Amino acid sequence: MTTKLLAAGALPLALAACSAATPLPDTSFVVAPAAPTVAARQTGYVNPIRNYTARPVVDPADWRQSNQSQEGL
Repeated sequence: MTTKLLAAGALPLALAACSAATPLPDTSFVVAPAAPTVAARQTGYVNPIRNYTARPVVDPADWRQSNQSQEGL
């Protein structure tokens, strides 16, 4: 019983291993630029915390007052 199952599983694998390999797809478009005449845009460093505003922890306040204090930010 197990030898029949083993043979049934091994036969397709053996036949597939003997077949010719399929050619790989053409991937030259991956490295080619979309528009060769247009230069790539240069990127510069952008500070991720340039607009950071320190907000210290304070005691709970009236929510209306908190909203008004941050209204102009």
